Amino acid sequence: MKTTSACYRLSRTVVDEHIPLDNLRLETSPSGFCVLSYHHLDITKFESAGNQDTITMSFLNRTVRIAGTNLRELAIALQGRAVESIKPLVERYASVSGSDACVKSIEIEDKE
Repeated sequence: MKTTSACYRLSRTVVDEHIPLDNLRLETSPSGFCVLSYHHLDITKFESAGNQDTITMSFLNRTVRIAGTNLRELAIALQGRAVESIKPLVERYASVSGSDACVKSIEIEDKE
């Protein structure tokens, strides 16, 4: 598994294993980001339908939805707490991402 992608960055490795992280940075826009604790993560769900993949993550006080294509490896890396950061790919570059993961949107919704 690669340690970087245009859309996400993985933790460093020691003896070919990614180091589990405590926090996940979600870059929701070029001017802002949110940092969430992996320790507050309850469930992560990956779904693929047609040409769209969705990762839904339920944290203690919020729900995160990541939409895009080729997100299976990203979801597996989230399972191991190896993902350091995720950001959407600028729309004009999405068509050249090929078989790499392409995050189109990140939505963070507070739970009531």
